[in-house]
Amino acid sequence: AAVMALGPSAAGVGQLGRRLTVASSHIVMTEPVPDVLDSVGWTGGESITDARAYVHYLRTTPDGRIAFGWGGGRMAFGARVGGRIEVDPAVAAEIRRHLVRFFPALEGRRVTHAWGGPIDISPAHLPAFGTLAGGRAHYGFGYTGNGVGPAYLGGRILASLALDSRDELTRLALVEPASAPVPPEPLRWIGGNLIRSAFLRKEAIEERGGRAGAATELVAGIPARLGVHVGR
Repeated sequence: AAVMALGPSAAGVGQLGRRLTVASSHIVMTEPVPDVLDSVGWTGGESITDARAYVHYLRTTPDGRIAFGWGGGRMAFGARVGGRIEVDPAVAAEIRRHLVRFFPALEGRRVTHAWGGPIDISPAHLPAFGTLAGGRAHYGFGYTGNGVGPAYLGGRILASLALDSRDELTRLALVEPASAPVPPEPLRWIGGNLIRSAFLRKEAIEERGGRAGAATELVAGIPARLGVHVGR
């Protein structure tokens, strides 16, 4: 038996390609700014996230930096995960603007690092495990940016599948789950980018206290009508 721990590369496997979308998330890190952390009382090393569709996530480092991430990076075409999916100066610059909006005292302070990477997004925002046709190869994918904890459970599920055990792990709902299929390329990339733009526009308008127009709401509502989960 073989175990394929694929992550975003699952989009390139024929039997799995219609079961996920590949997007990207990026993060920037400031120079040490202990004075800013002291001024806002953020001195306990807490990790913070918000509840936007394209989430911000941030934490401090032991040497007083702020690591500030955003899940609003570009969509990948199929399983192509290089290029701007991993290193995107435009997205890093956008995150820098978000960072200063969250913490105005960081205006003029240096960002010393920036990086990113692909995210395997399942329609349910939950990982999926199972066995490919033929019965000899087992897979796990779809962690949707939240793989640290679930990967432990995923490893146990895959071990049971590889050993052909029929136990409480292989009976979990994460094993061979029913899911809404995602469109083939290029419709996936085109539609994904339209929906991404609509969500970003909607959240920007709502942050200013406004209300998105009917067209934006219509496009942003497409995933829910297709049974696809977006955001937290």
